[in-house]
Amino acid sequence: MMNQSHKKIVDGYSVSRGSYEDCLNYVENTVKNIIKSQSINVHEIVGRVKTIESLEGKVKRKNYSNLAEITDLCGIRIITYFSDDVDKIAELISQEFEVDLENTIDKRKSEDPTKFGYVSLHYVVGLREENTSPTLYGRFKNIKLEIQIRTVMQHAWAEIEHDLGYKSKEDIPDQYRRQFSRLAGLIELADDNFLQLKNNINNYEQEIREKLPTSKKELPIDSSTLMTYVTEDQNYIELLNTIKTSDVDIDFNINSSFLSTVVQRVKRFGLKTIGDIDELLDRYKDIFLRVTEIEFDIVHYTSISVLTPLLHITSVLESVNRIDISDEEFMKVSNDQFSDVFDISYPIDVYEG
Repeated sequence: MMNQSHKKIVDGYSVSRGSYEDCLNYVENTVKNIIKSQSINVHEIVGRVKTIESLEGKVKRKNYSNLAEITDLCGIRIITYFSDDVDKIAELISQEFEVDLENTIDKRKSEDPTKFGYVSLHYVVGLREENTSPTLYGRFKNIKLEIQIRTVMQHAWAEIEHDLGYKSKEDIPDQYRRQFSRLAGLIELADDNFLQLKNNINNYEQEIREKLPTSKKELPIDSSTLMTYVTEDQNYIELLNTIKTSDVDIDFNINSSFLSTVVQRVKRFGLKTIGDIDELLDRYKDIFLRVTEIEFDIVHYTSISVLTPLLHITSVLESVNRIDISDEEFMKVSNDQFSDVFDISYPIDVYEG
């Protein structure tokens, strides 16, 4: 049973809980916007407001004397894919909100190197007056929120740890401590290796950009090299601009699984490097542009994929199962494929042009 002091805290929260919900919605939307503005991809951002029942239990356990002492009545959890994004987001949070350093805990920097489990960053924040409208600041200035930032791997460990019911190393039966420690180490190692993998891929993509203008024959065909080629190669961009009209936009959004399919298709023709693709496009560029002009006169596209030149040419070649065909045959196969899709053929006089 609660004493009068505890009851006063719970009653006060019951009356003001709506303000906590509104403040949470504002902060959650703000956090999502600032993360999006920096192009940081996260797994999840989710907010919650503490229930009355949960507060009752906490007040009795912790013996709080007033509502202002409780800093986690509402909060947000941000789950990132990579560990370096935790610090990037933490910096954004620090710039946008007033951080309560006294109650903020970076559990990643535990002084105990043997501390059990996997940890995350817990910020306690309030609104920063200069970043908030006077109306909202006046309403929410006394509300504190907890913002947890952790990686997917950290979150997985925390959830499993919670489900098993062990909060410290001392809680675990002796015969299982070694197994738990090994698993905790594997989780941390996985986090580090995912970050290293991301950095390696970024370095590889930068290397591709540097080699693309002069060393296409040195670039093997894969999703990264092909993506860079169709979005950044000067010759390819010029080809796109040739078929682009004022009414047609180029769609640069490419689904990764679709890109993988295109990689497999070009490799079936024995092409091994981006230089091979470049030569293939150069071989069929003129007839492709002629076919495109015909089709655009019949069908009024509003947008085309950035992959359209490569897709069209390889689709024609795949249809005849040969990499070297005449312009006449290219035109005929293109017409057949166009007719299958739109139930209409090219005008008869195009074969005379």
